Amino acid sequence: MKARQLLGLAGLVGFPVATYAGYPALAWATALLLPRPHVNDPTYKPFITVVIAAHNEATLIGAKVANTLKQRYPPNRIACIVVCDGCTDDTASAAHSAGDARLQVIELPRQKGKLAAIRAAHSHASGEIIVLTDANAMLVSDALCHLVAPFADPTVAAVSGVKQVVGGPESLYWRYEFWIRSKESASGSIAGSDGALYAVRASAIDASACAGAADDLLISLRAAKAAGRLVLAPRAVSSEEPTSTVVESLLARSRTTSGALFALAGWPGLFKPWRDDLWWKLAGHKLLRIATPAVMLAGAAVLAGPPTASRVRTWLKVAVVGVAVVLPAARTDGRLRRVCDLACYAAVANVAALAGLARFVARRPIDAWSPVRLSDSRAGGIPQRSLN
Repeated sequence: MKARQLLGLAGLVGFPVATYAGYPALAWATALLLPRPHVNDPTYKPFITVVIAAHNEATLIGAKVANTLKQRYPPNRIACIVVCDGCTDDTASAAHSAGDARLQVIELPRQKGKLAAIRAAHSHASGEIIVLTDANAMLVSDALCHLVAPFADPTVAAVSGVKQVVGGPESLYWRYEFWIRSKESASGSIAGSDGALYAVRASAIDASACAGAADDLLISLRAAKAAGRLVLAPRAVSSEEPTSTVVESLLARSRTTSGALFALAGWPGLFKPWRDDLWWKLAGHKLLRIATPAVMLAGAAVLAGPPTASRVRTWLKVAVVGVAVVLPAARTDGRLRRVCDLACYAAVANVAALAGLARFVARRPIDAWSPVRLSDSRAGGIPQRSLN
């Protein structure tokens, strides 16, 4: 086999295998051979403030506020702040209607993005722990109890919850993600928290501006660098509906990719092997995944050779025949349909990673956001899904 072919196979096959199988295997082995347990005290109940940053979430915010204030957590030890980030709908009034004396609503006149909304809430928050959660993420009844339990350990600076997606290939992805994060947590820190639900010590939270950065990754890494570990609370579960369209998935994942890169670029000191275990986990969990689609395309190009007219025609014919054969079969075979759905989800994720990488390279940060909704045919005309 020629060197060119070996190089192409390494990029097209070897790199994604290293990313999606090699790194998880390394995380598993590290958890097994170098465990770092932490205290997890279910009786630990500090005063907490739950912060919900929302932009035009009138249809969701009432249920979210009620879900938060009805948690199995001592009622006198929880407060909730809803930050209306330049809302032009009835988000503020809907939040007020669902809350009680423990709720505070802050209205920002202009949309400034989640980091700005979190900064606005921080000055009004009280208690030892700040919990941050999305408007469209519904929490299981005891999620907050499990989320704060690891803070009984003074070495823990931030804790991430677990996102569950109901149905579709996205649910499989999040189960895979949970497994990896559980292994990372067992050996030290995880490679960033999940924005659906996470918590930070009030003394360690830093929401200062960083253009384009993903708030969950930036804030949790800042806390871990300042005050200790970032761990996973496996029973602090939030639930969301799956993304409804390809466009929605592309928007969400490309924004996540660019946000992660802007956050990591703002912390060049993270990648210092002598400091802690975050450097290799961020490299394996974040950077390898972002680089994978570009490396796979390069590998495929090396294997295929120059794109002559005859080769392009051949590739197009193969693609058309493949689609013509697979699609009719997928309509009648449930297992094949699930495989096709998973392949489509993976393809969209890789295209989104390329788009996010391109946005980062072009230095086009996204700070403000707009809700992306389920189509009327699926949601009965009622907006259901948000990208915040």
